[in-house]
Amino acid sequence: MPGLAMRDKVGLPDDATSITYFLSRVFRKVVRLVIGTVSLPALVDILKAIYVEEAQKKLVREGSKPTKSALALITGLDTRVVSAVLSQNLESTMKAQNAHPEVALLDTWHLDPYFRDEKTDKPAPLPILGRGRTFQTLVLRTIGRNVTVKTVMDRLLSSGNIRVIEGDIEKVELLSKVFQPLSNDRVKQIEVGLIEASRVLTAVVHNMKADPETRVPQQGRWTYRLSPEKYKEFRSRARELLEQQIKEGESLLEEFEESSKEPGQYTVGIGWYQWSDHEPEEEAE
Repeated sequence: MPGLAMRDKVGLPDDATSITYFLSRVFRKVVRLVIGTVSLPALVDILKAIYVEEAQKKLVREGSKPTKSALALITGLDTRVVSAVLSQNLESTMKAQNAHPEVALLDTWHLDPYFRDEKTDKPAPLPILGRGRTFQTLVLRTIGRNVTVKTVMDRLLSSGNIRVIEGDIEKVELLSKVFQPLSNDRVKQIEVGLIEASRVLTAVVHNMKADPETRVPQQGRWTYRLSPEKYKEFRSRARELLEQQIKEGESLLEEFEESSKEPGQYTVGIGWYQWSDHEPEEEAE
């Protein structure tokens, strides 16, 4: 009966549902890396720009004209949003973004004449609370009402951007306009992690389009049945195995590497990693 057949089809997971599920796993790892460093609005604007850029390329590859209407259809964006994105390239979109709200606050404090001292022409020390030229007003203008003044102060104090001046009226003084929420080492780790993740996805995208004989290695092996008591031993053995293979991979790269950098050369590489589905804090001592 048609009604029964339709209900059966509705109950089946479609491709979009499956992809959305696995996307959430990928996005969760990316968010875990960047949360507290890059704001959601910044990520959304960058993603919009990338979506439109990649949609243009896809339509051109398929022999279609990348009109605003076609781009809106393939991306799910309003044509007005598409027009706004097309008016600037991805690089300018990224430059226009404040990686985090604190950056907007510090920029405003440093550049806006309202928050500068007329005599010294430097950012003025600001009373913490109250109306007018205060730190509270600065927070409201640049970040909004959803975040408390104390929360912003704690972040900027911990990053060394401000200091509190004691007195009858407590004030905050701007020490540095450069917001650095992470240590250089952790920033580097995040950069390396995101680059490696993009390289894995590059192999996946290539293999989706390539003939079987030109596909590149993109494999994984795992078990669901590892005792927690044996995890550290496994990790140690896996490290030994990967270190041996890394040396062999370096030798292979050196064998094929040209003696000097020239135009038109490719960047190629090999990756090794070991993963697990538990959190580091879950490991037994």
